[in-house]
Amino acid sequence: MIGSKFNYLTDEQTGLMRDRVFDLLADYGVKLDPHPELFDLLSGVGAKADRDSGMVKFPRQVMKDLLALAPVSFNLGARNPEKSLTLPRPDGTFYGRSAGGCPGWIGPETGEHEKVTAKKLADWVHIINHLDQINLLSMLFCDDAPINTADVHALAVLLKHTDKSIWVQPYSTDSVEYLISLGKTAAGGGEELAANPVISMIVCSLTPRTFKTMDLEAIIQSAKAGVPIQACSLPGSGGTSPVTVPGTVLLATAEILAMTVIAQAVKPGAPVIGCPIIFSTDMRTGRSLQSSVESMRAACMAVQFIKKAFGLPTHNYGCGSDSPIVDQQSAAESAMLTSWMAASGQDILGGAGQLEVATTASPLQLIMDNEVLAMARRMVAPVRLDDDQMGWEAITKTSPGQHFMTSSHTFKHCREGFNPKNFTRMARDVWERDNSKMLMERIREDYKRMMILENTAAASPELAREIDAIVQAADKKLNT
Repeated sequence: MIGSKFNYLTDEQTGLMRDRVFDLLADYGVKLDPHPELFDLLSGVGAKADRDSGMVKFPRQVMKDLLALAPVSFNLGARNPEKSLTLPRPDGTFYGRSAGGCPGWIGPETGEHEKVTAKKLADWVHIINHLDQINLLSMLFCDDAPINTADVHALAVLLKHTDKSIWVQPYSTDSVEYLISLGKTAAGGGEELAANPVISMIVCSLTPRTFKTMDLEAIIQSAKAGVPIQACSLPGSGGTSPVTVPGTVLLATAEILAMTVIAQAVKPGAPVIGCPIIFSTDMRTGRSLQSSVESMRAACMAVQFIKKAFGLPTHNYGCGSDSPIVDQQSAAESAMLTSWMAASGQDILGGAGQLEVATTASPLQLIMDNEVLAMARRMVAPVRLDDDQMGWEAITKTSPGQHFMTSSHTFKHCREGFNPKNFTRMARDVWERDNSKMLMERIREDYKRMMILENTAAASPELAREIDAIVQAADKKLNT
C-alpha cells in the first residue's frame, strides 16, 4: 500500500519529545483531586502518590510498563453490532464523529441562533442516521433537561434514536453511574457492554496537569465496565498551555498518557483513545479558537506524535469553525481542518456540524461536513499499485493519439470516482435551468428530504421504557 500522509516530526524530534514527556511525568507529575481508592491503586503499581499534596509522579519504567498494557487496537461498539468501529479503521482511513457538547443551535429553516432542546437533539440524531460518513455520535447540551441530569437525558435521547456508536460526556461525578447503567441497558447487560461497548466515555484533564474527581471517577467506572475511555486534553496555547506549538503538544500528550496509565492501574488492558483537542488563544482578544492555523498545526502534530511514539489510537476535531454562522468562513475552515487532520493520520475526525468554537451545532453545516469527510477519506485512502491500477494493458494496447473513453479498463473502473451529492459539477446552462441554486440551498433541500424519512434505527418500545426508567431514577436522586 502507498500511504498519502505527511509528518511534522522527524524520528529524532519524536524521540526528543518522547523523552521530555517521560521526564515531565516522572519528575514533576500531575495533581489529582482526593480519591483514596485511586491513590491506593497507583501506589500499588509503583507510582509515587502523595495524598497530602495530591501529586502523583510516574517513574519512567512504571510508565512504560503500564503503557504496554494499553491495547493498540479494539472496537467501539454500537447498539447495531454491524455499526461497531474497529480502531484503527481497517481501510487505513478514519471515522467521522458529530459535534458534541454544544448548547447552541442554528435553525436550519430560520438561520436563527437558539438553545438545544431534547427535540432538536432527536432531530440531530435523525439526520446523522442518514449520513454515511458520521460513524460516531456525541451528546449536545439540552437546555430543557434538569441541570443535574442533563447528560443522562441527552444520552437517553441518543440511545433511543440511533443504533450507531456514542461517545458520552459526563457533567457530574454522581451522573457517571447512570451513564454506565444506560450503556449496560442498551447493550443488554454488563457482560454484553464489555463485549460490545455501545458507549465510550470522555474524560478530561484540567490543564495544566490537574484532574477533577468527576473525571477520575469516570476513568475508574469505565475501565471496570469495559467502556473505552476517550482521554481528552484541551489545552489553549498561550493560556492554559505554552504559546508554542511543541510546548502545547508536549503538555497535552503528558496529560493523555497520565489518564492512560491511570486506566491501566484500574484494569490492565483498558482501551484508551488519545484525544489532544487543542485550542489557541487569540492574543489580541483572549478568545479561544479551534480552527486557527496554530490550533490545526498543533492538533496535527499531537495526533502524529501520540500514534508514532506511543501507538495509541487518536481522536480530535476534524471539522468545525470559529465562525458563529454557516458561511464561507465555516465552509473554508472546516474543509481545511478536515483535510489536514485526515492527512495527519488520526483515527476519528470529530466535530462535524459545529460552529463558534464548538459551542453551536448546525444541521446544515453537518450535512456539508459529511460530504467533505467523504472527499477527505478518498484523498487519504491507501493506493493499490499493480498493473491494473497503473492501466498497463490499457496504455500498451492504445496507440499514440487514440483515447481511453471506450477502453474496457475505463468501463471497469468508471464508477469508482467520487460523486458529490450537494457540490455541483453542472455546466452553467444546466445550473441555470436548475434555478441557479447555491450550495446551501441544495443542502437545505437535502435536510428536508432526510427529515421525512423513517427512523429505522429507533430503539424498541421495551428498550425505550428501560432507558426512561434509568433517567427517572437519576432525576429522583440527583435533582432533589
